[in-house]
Amino acid sequence: MSRTLLLACMIAGTLPACASGGTSTAPVGQPIVMQTGDRVVLQDRSTLRYVGVTADSRCPPGVQCIRAGDADVAFEHTPEGGSPAAISLNMPETPSTSVGGWQLRLLSLDFGDAPAATVQVDPAP
Repeated sequence: MSRTLLLACMIAGTLPACASGGTSTAPVGQPIVMQTGDRVVLQDRSTLRYVGVTADSRCPPGVQCIRAGDADVAFEHTPEGGSPAAISLNMPETPSTSVGGWQLRLLSLDFGDAPAATVQVDPAP
């Protein structure tokens, strides 16, 4: 079980269902740490999947760079019974977007080959 799903299960109070292979509702308004390929179920039964980083020119920690750089991060939102829609966020330029009644915000992105992404999902304004 992924750490993200385990955390979501613990917060939602559905750890037994998750342990038996069930799914959990992602916490709304709280940070969610996702690894590449992780999928969470939102309260409306749609899903959000972290596809991965498609481009990363950020300056690594401990290195002096002329430009800070940016990163393109790919997600997929699938409404219940619907087709997946690609989402691309850019850190730091456009770290949030509305999708299917939700506001998705990319809060942070780790460094490395398959960096973890910390996101927050809130009801769309």
